[in-house]
Amino acid sequence: MVRILIIDDNLIIRHMLKMHIELDFDLKVVGEKEINVRAADLVLKYKPDVVIVDFDMLGPAGKQTVEELHQAAPEIPVIATSLNNSDINVIIAKEAGAFDFVVKQADSVDLVKAIRKAVAHSGPAPD
Repeated sequence: MVRILIIDDNLIIRHMLKMHIELDFDLKVVGEKEINVRAADLVLKYKPDVVIVDFDMLGPAGKQTVEELHQAAPEIPVIATSLNNSDINVIIAKEAGAFDFVVKQADSVDLVKAIRKAVAHSGPAPD
């Protein structure tokens, strides 16, 4: 069972992501949170195999969350999601420590593929 933590400031998005992810019998969302808690504490609490982070959260919160997760648990891959798929967003997310970047408008199959790829390559994200 692959354990997934979703960090997104939009409740509806969190629920939709969970619904699509859990269509695959071996994927389980173990937690859904806004970012009003330290990301490292969430990793300790939920012990996920993969974390999905909304890179568009207010202000620099998305980037800071990815950085904090990468520093606290570099072995847990982080997938950044965004409505904006500009090259600069992808570069900033990867520099912050994201393993992958998926556009929110993408088919849910793309997110599941990214999750499976992250689990297959789990370990520190490339610097």
